[in-house]
Formats: sequence, C-alpha cells, structure tokens
Amino acid sequence: MASTLLLSRSSKQRRTGIGERKAVLSGAIALLLAFSVSAAQPAEARHRHHGSSSKHHHSLRHHLAGIGRHLLGRRHRGAHQHVAARIHHEIGMLVLTENGETVVDKMSSNEFNPASVVKVITAYGALSKFGPNHRFNTDIYMDGELDHETGILNGDLYLKGCDPDFEKQDAEAVARALKQQGVKEIRGKLIVDPKFSYRSDPNPHNSAASVARIFRSGNVACRLPIDKGAAVGAVPENAEHIGQFESETLRETLKRVLSFSLNRVAEQIGRTIGGVDELENIVSQEAGLAPGSLKLASASGLGQSRVKPRDMMLILKSLRGKLQANGLDYQDIFPVAGIDPGTLDERFTAPEERGSVVAKTGTLPGTDGGTSALAGMCSAQQENLYFVIFCWHGSVPAFRHQQDEIIRQLQARHGGPKPLEYRRVPGDQEVQLN
Repeated sequence: MASTLLLSRSSKQRRTGIGERKAVLSGAIALLLAFSVSAAQPAEARHRHHGSSSKHHHSLRHHLAGIGRHLLGRRHRGAHQHVAARIHHEIGMLVLTENGETVVDKMSSNEFNPASVVKVITAYGALSKFGPNHRFNTDIYMDGELDHETGILNGDLYLKGCDPDFEKQDAEAVARALKQQGVKEIRGKLIVDPKFSYRSDPNPHNSAASVARIFRSGNVACRLPIDKGAAVGAVPENAEHIGQFESETLRETLKRVLSFSLNRVAEQIGRTIGGVDELENIVSQEAGLAPGSLKLASASGLGQSRVKPRDMMLILKSLRGKLQANGLDYQDIFPVAGIDPGTLDERFTAPEERGSVVAKTGTLPGTDGGTSALAGMCSAQQENLYFVIFCWHGSVPAFRHQQDEIIRQLQARHGGPKPLEYRRVPGDQEVQLN
C-alpha cells in the first residue's frame, strides 16, 4: 500500500429512532404528590435560611401541594373513589439550588428504577475513562499480497477496534477508501477483532457478517467483493497496518445517545468501559457514593436497576464539575428541551420556556408497574435548579405531565423560565478522508 489511510467520522444524526417508547399524554392525570422537605432532615438544616428565602420555599411547598389537590379533585369528578384507591404510584424527588440549598426533598433516600436516566451514569463513566475528546480508532490491516495491477488482495482484510457506534456509513467509508487506494477485490476473508462491533451488536460474528455484506453489496464507489466470507479473529503479528478510521468525539456520541436514548450504543459503551460492575465502581468512587449504592441491571437503563434520587443528585453535580473542567456544560451532552431533537423535543416548547430545561428522560412502561424519570437542571430568572424526579407504579403519560408541571412551578417560583446559553451544533457532514 503506497500510503496509510486515515479516515475520520464527523458528528452525525444517522439514527432518529428513540430508545424509549414515546407515549401520548392522556386526559387522565394521577395525583400529584404534596411535596415537602423530608421530615428526616434536621429542623436546623431545614430552616437555616431565614427571611425571604425560607418563606419562599415554604410557599412553594404549599403551592405544589395545592396543585396535587386540584388535580386529585379533577380526577375524582370523572372516576369512582374505589378506582383512585387502587393507585399505588410513588414519586421520589430532590431539588437543589446551585449552592446546595434543598428546595424539595421527597423520599430521596428510597430506591427507585431510574430507567434510561442510567445513561447519565454510563456517560459519566465513559467521560472518566476516556475524556470528552476521545475518538475510538478502528485499525485496518491486510495479511497477504496486493497485486497493484489487478487490485486483488490475495489474503485477508482485518478490522480491529471497539468503536461503540460503527455503522453502515462508516463501513462504506472504509470500503470506498480502500477502493480509492487500489483495492478492488479481496481473495480471502474479512476478519474482525473480538471486540469489534457493528451497530453496537455484542456478537462479533454478526458484526463481521454485516460489514462483509455491506462491502459486497454497496454501490459502485464502495463495492468490494470478498471471496471467502467473514470471520472473527486476532490480527496476525506479520499483518500490515494500512489504515485507520476515527470515530467522532466521545462528547458528540454522548450527545446523540442521551438525546435519542440509544439503548444499543449505551450498552456497547458500557462494555467498552469494562461492564456494569466497573461502571458502578468508577462512578461511585468519583461521585462520592457509598459502595454498593448503585444497582444497575444494564448500562442503558433497561431492566430493574435501583438508584436513590439522592445518589443520582450527587452524580449529576459531580458530572457537571467534570464537564466544566473540560470547558463544557450539561447542554454539550444532554438534550435541551424544545430545541434538540429526541426525547425532549416536544416538552417545554412554549416560547418563554424553550431552552430552559436540560435533562435526561427515562421511560419503562412495562417495568415496575410503569416507570418514568427526569433528571437534570432547569434555569430560572433568579437561579438554576438541579432536579431528580423518579416515578414508578403508575401511568407514564401522567408521570410525564406531573414532571413538567413540577418544573414549571419551580421556575415560576424563581422568577420564571430563563433559556440557557446554547446554540445547536450545525448539521452533520459526510465522512471525510484526511
């Protein structure tokens, strides 16, 4: 090969499928809890802020309680009392100011299923292990002789890497670059490393077969016949390194994963970190959680994970510190409500509130009796507020409505919503050859 190939992937919006199922808001709204600061919190701590601040939060709690009574009364007008009595939904919530003052605390020490909010934990672990500017390399090798006159490689082609988001467009870019460098046919196999993954598939045999199929069936510019199929194996020591494909930055990958709640990519990131146990250890140690506090069933939030709202708050605040140390903030990896496409594109869309909420959603309609979660930060005229809201054993549409109402009331009591400083990154570009 005359020269080494170097390919890079720019930011992309290739998949628009959302990892969580969107549910349409129904007319039935369940009881909004009457929120209050936890009784377990010492009285001195609850009332250490005197004057207008203390009165302000006392008023907020009573106002939220009033919302709950209003919604309950509205529900009872259209339903029998015994139907409402069968509702056993629970909401755990913690809201803090940026300086750490508790605004609302409800069952924050209880365990809940955070659903896809687990992806925030996965993002934290990935940033800790790799850093926001990390790019995953896929190295290209050939084991055999290339006839430069015919373009036939008499041997095997190898792909080695653990890019969690290697997709069809990436495989086509590799094949296209190989053809541009004179490779027209592979008289051998396409062999991938055991850690290689196509479209976040954990099975490398499936990944090898998929990429080989793309090579064989692509358009003229990227069609590359492979005579002997696909396999999985280590790169031989004497194989020649002929190129490298670079992923987009980890920050860009995380922005899509959190915005669209991409389960498969989150799972592959978790495997790249070292598995769920390693993810729990990294995040618990760095965010200051007690050992064993995180009980994750997966890196995506699927299944029956258990996390306390109080521990999730520690993770949120620690994550923000990690981002800010790299010149970033939440909006660089989280979806911004009403602006970014994904799970929050249809929430907080009024002109005055668009861009004032940055958060991760969580939705598992069929798990733990119906689970919905929202965690992040909302901006108001007076101050920003961190929030964690975990809901289960109830209607997902109703929970979402309650979450939105809670955020709106919090903002209203702090001077009204205030859009964050944020401008979306321009649309994705084609893969470039460097």
